[in-house]
Amino acid sequence: MQQGKPHPSVHGDGLVFSSLSSLLRLQAQVRTLQLAKRHAQAKHVGMHRSRFKGRGMDFAESRPYQAGDDIRTIDWRVTARTGKAHTKIFQEEREKPVLVWLDLRAPMFFATRGQFKSVVAAEVASLLLWKTLAEGDRAGGVLQDDQRAIELKPARSRAAALNVMRKLATATQQTPANIKADPHSLQDSWRRLRRVTATGTQVFIISDFRAVSAVALQQLAMMNRHAQVGLISVRDPFEEQLPDYERLRLSDGENSVWVNLKQKLWRQSYQQREAEQRSTLRDFSRRHHIALIELATNDSVTERLRKLSRGTR
Repeated sequence: MQQGKPHPSVHGDGLVFSSLSSLLRLQAQVRTLQLAKRHAQAKHVGMHRSRFKGRGMDFAESRPYQAGDDIRTIDWRVTARTGKAHTKIFQEEREKPVLVWLDLRAPMFFATRGQFKSVVAAEVASLLLWKTLAEGDRAGGVLQDDQRAIELKPARSRAAALNVMRKLATATQQTPANIKADPHSLQDSWRRLRRVTATGTQVFIISDFRAVSAVALQQLAMMNRHAQVGLISVRDPFEEQLPDYERLRLSDGENSVWVNLKQKLWRQSYQQREAEQRSTLRDFSRRHHIALIELATNDSVTERLRKLSRGTR
């Protein structure tokens, strides 16, 4: 097996679905995952935040004023009592909730190369959860399928993380509901997410973002005003560039269909639509200063970690 590639079992674990044991093994990769950090005063650069988020709200102590101290932090009571200028010292904030929203709707259960998009998304979500716990922060998640959303509030315990991954593994092993896709599902889910997300939360949105509407994206832009939003796009190479085959057989494991790829007008229409979707997401990311990481289903483990670490756009 090629080094740096995922290690699926003969039963499809790590390829078409994720087991709890495979998600637990990802904890070993946390040491090599260095999420891009930003300074507290920066405006949404990178996919993570600095360990210290600037001056906290909890007063710690007062000390004599020093040149360069912010005059807004002067402790006037101590200054008046002692006759010497004193500055308030605040406890640094060392914790920030991290929330991972994961797309597990039917289009995510697809791949022509590498792993299913749903598997890549599940593994990335697990990596982010393990990384968050390793840094002492609270981690939670929202698992969105075609019919419902499972909300798991941020917590700092390993037991809570295991609960998220157990539900995540179960979700990737289920057959997607054979129902017509709701064009408003993302909009409604992200509106709910925006309303329940606490101020200052780091929110990762993991999806293929296919057929996402401008109205749905606006919910993320609004959320980004009080939280730090990051986008992680997972796409299959087939979606980016159609192969040069005359006919292609697609299957869900039970049924199959042959697709004629030589129809010129259809091919041009498809390529143009996909290019416009990618451009829309990238433009949205730049316009609202929201970091975007683009992953492919056939990325090696090394390449995936590199993209996550560098915040590749």
